[in-house]
Amino acid sequence: MTILASMDIGSYTTRLLVAEVKEENKIKALLRERIYTRIGEDLSFFESMDLSEEAQVRVIEAVRKLYGQALSQGATTIFAAATGVIRESRNGAQLAQRVYEETGLKIEIISGLEEAALTGKGALSALPDVGPPLVVFDLGGGTTEFFYMAGDQENETVFSLPVGAAVLTQQFLREDPPSAHDIAAAQEAIRGLLRGIPNLGHDGDKPGTVIGTGGTVTSLAAMSCNLNLEDVSPERFNGVRISASQARGIFDRIKQLRSFERALLPGLDSSRADVIIAGALCVITILEHFQTTMLVVSLSDILEGLLINGLTKIDRL
Repeated sequence: MTILASMDIGSYTTRLLVAEVKEENKIKALLRERIYTRIGEDLSFFESMDLSEEAQVRVIEAVRKLYGQALSQGATTIFAAATGVIRESRNGAQLAQRVYEETGLKIEIISGLEEAALTGKGALSALPDVGPPLVVFDLGGGTTEFFYMAGDQENETVFSLPVGAAVLTQQFLREDPPSAHDIAAAQEAIRGLLRGIPNLGHDGDKPGTVIGTGGTVTSLAAMSCNLNLEDVSPERFNGVRISASQARGIFDRIKQLRSFERALLPGLDSSRADVIIAGALCVITILEHFQTTMLVVSLSDILEGLLINGLTKIDRL
């Protein structure tokens, strides 16, 4: 039995997946953990583009804890990637070196396009019945990645945009709750960025499928089903569909609530209450851009993609 692990060090969270690799490289999750590091919320970052000492320490401590958990589960190899604001920062390489020196774990700072490809690979591995044309978007704290598939794998296209729930909150939605004016300004900023990527085409009469992943999408799915967090798992939620009107209804409700009120809502992790309005606004604007009335949910994402990609490299050795 082979046990591997993957870690995603992002703008808002650091996440871990430990999995058993079975026949034909099928993955069975043994442990999923996340720690909220919130480095995308540091106001000083937007002024200097440097990760603060406090933010770096939060990341190092999160990695140390999750690395220990992976080893305790018997993981023999850990594929770790840094994304989001770490990628955009001027001192991300310094942080990666500090992580290695203080924890022993090597992390790779990957490009937005690499992140999009890995996310698409991970999401589609859990949705074997979904075919092209399709787009997978991964809404994070600092960036959003898009993975398009028009036909076979030779027709894959990836994009990465500098918009995410944490960054958008800091740039536009600092009031609690935010004003209608600030929400409108934030949405126009999202629309402006989305104009730079293509719409989703159709295959004859077959409409394209829009697949969403990331913490906001997970929260919207849980809230739409009125479920508690302990009931949320990839096995239960991969393939769940949320209508655009459901997403809009949730947004219209939560945009009027203060953070402490949002934190009490079923299905919403209280640690995400500060950024869920910006995240939900991103989702409904993305659905608007792709002119779709339905969102397919995937809780499988870059973590699975890192494992699949890592297994391919191992098999070549």
